Order: sequence, then C-alpha cells, then structure tokens
Amino acid sequence: GGIVGDWPTLAEAKLFENRDTAPTMDMRGLFKGVLQDHLGIDRARLDTTVFPASSRVAPSLGLV
Repeated sequence: GGIVGDWPTLAEAKLFENRDTAPTMDMRGLFKGVLQDHLGIDRARLDTTVFPASSRVAPSLGLV
C-alpha cells in the first residue's frame, strides 16, 4: 500500500470541508492508467472517447 499523488497533511487548515484530506489528483488519470496498462486502450481513445476533452489529464502508469 501507499499514497499516489501529493500528501496534503492532516493539518486542520488543509482539510477539505474541515474534515477530510483534500483531493490531490484527478481520478480520470488513475482510470486512464489502468485502462492503458491493462487493457491496452491507446491514449488518443482515452482522451477523446472514454474521457472526452481530457487530454490535459495524464494517465497514472505503473500502478498495478
């Protein structure tokens, strides 16, 4: 186990809605990485069809 992305700390000032750790990564990147690494879906199709208009979100590769 481990943390993927930036760790925002548990400082009260950094909590999202004063109770949760703040999100630090776009989940589309996580899903893109899994779909690319394990199912072989090419990046162009991920950026335009699976997650339309998401070309700025890079896939998180090598997670599994």
